[in-house]
Amino acid sequence: MESEAAATLPRPGRRPNESERVDSFWPIHLGPEDMDMSWMIIRAMVLADPPNASSSVSKASRASSVAAMKVIVNRDPDSLATFAASMVAAKIREWAGDTVTLAMAGGSTPRAMYHALKTLDVPWDRVHAWIGDERFVGQDHQDNNGAMARRELLDAVGAGVSLVPWRQDSDPHELAAEYERTLLGILDHDHNGPKPDLILAGIGDDGHTLSLFPGSEALSVTDRWYVANWVEQKQTWRLTTTLPLAHRARLILVLVAGEAKAEALAEILEPSGDERLPAARLMDGEAEVIWLIDQQAGSLLRHTRLDMVD
Repeated sequence: MESEAAATLPRPGRRPNESERVDSFWPIHLGPEDMDMSWMIIRAMVLADPPNASSSVSKASRASSVAAMKVIVNRDPDSLATFAASMVAAKIREWAGDTVTLAMAGGSTPRAMYHALKTLDVPWDRVHAWIGDERFVGQDHQDNNGAMARRELLDAVGAGVSLVPWRQDSDPHELAAEYERTLLGILDHDHNGPKPDLILAGIGDDGHTLSLFPGSEALSVTDRWYVANWVEQKQTWRLTTTLPLAHRARLILVLVAGEAKAEALAEILEPSGDERLPAARLMDGEAEVIWLIDQQAGSLLRHTRLDMVD
């Protein structure tokens, strides 16, 4: 267990001081032998409404998001990767009576988790992977998320995967529509549409998740499952899961590591203004959302109940 000072979390927007304590920080003790058990349903709640919460979201909607929030803190990025891999493996085993659909994420934190996941007992023949969001590059490009997921995990374990299509000089909207049709043939359905099982996601230091960036048009899409999204900040196209599809997942695991993400995470979970960041909107739907973070990423959280993993 970390020292008392390590459990001290500051108000959003500044660094902690030694005397500031957070009454809502309730550490729990979980050893490696516990990681594969059903304790993962632990609920971590915000104990009070965040200040100046968005007026564009109804109180009922905000209360629903708060009640469903779960935040689990790991000591460091390596611990986070191991813990997240154990949770993913447990969920796949739990759901493996049917094919489990798994949305893969890009980035360094998911990559570390994929390395840990390769070592675990998982019925990979029951898994079909897809790509939660993709860069507008070829499938063999070093920045392609699907290529990374295959290289770091999927090819080694023999899991099936559907990659985002790529053709030189293609219209990104056409590619997104083509991949949307592919997903409709992969994902489970109910009368309201497709239902993903498990979506892996992260956040950027600007609060984006998947390829849903602040101010981008895809955030307002309500009638599509997968779209092309122009990202002004990066002057490029991305292809991404939309919020309507993400909201219909059984579970979304959001992995967040490092001090560079601390301000964004604090603004996502404890908003200080009227504009909600894209990652906060993952919690607006029916999907269960669990935030798996390390201590540095959570260093600016003050009002959120956090469950600590040893």
